[in-house]
Amino acid sequence: MFQFSFWQRVLLGLGLFLIVLSLSLRHVTETWDAVFAEDNTVYWNILAVSPGKNERISRLDDATLVIRSATRPQARLTLFTREDDGAQPVDLVKDLCGRDSCVYFPLDDAWQNGAVADYRSDTPLRIVLMHPAQRGVWIEYKGPPGAYEAFSRLIDAIVTQIRDQNFPEKAA
Repeated sequence: MFQFSFWQRVLLGLGLFLIVLSLSLRHVTETWDAVFAEDNTVYWNILAVSPGKNERISRLDDATLVIRSATRPQARLTLFTREDDGAQPVDLVKDLCGRDSCVYFPLDDAWQNGAVADYRSDTPLRIVLMHPAQRGVWIEYKGPPGAYEAFSRLIDAIVTQIRDQNFPEKAA
């Protein structure tokens, strides 16, 4: 029915190839990123912290490491060391809620040793304070309640490292 010249067939083949390539380009870029992506691991104290692709380190010094969400800029995760004064996260959060009239509750996981403060307002705010295993590092999340889940993978990795490594215990 249709007869194409050699060059018309070449152009038709090239056009079909470009269409297929454009449809699979997202898959190609995801594979490229998985194979050649940079390792964003940062070593802070003796922890290896690997922020995800939607997390950015905004502050790094000996006492503090701050990780912000690229998709929810008002959410941040802070790792810090603090001098041992015997305070527990639940005591600090309870005191905070006594001054600021927020709702507080302890975390279910005893290993994390933490507490949550929820502020109910037009712009809800959640503060989660953890002192895993009574070791030298504290973890604080501050931001919208819905954005907390975005940091859960990172928090689990940090708590696991603290549990598995010989991280210095707090002085008694």
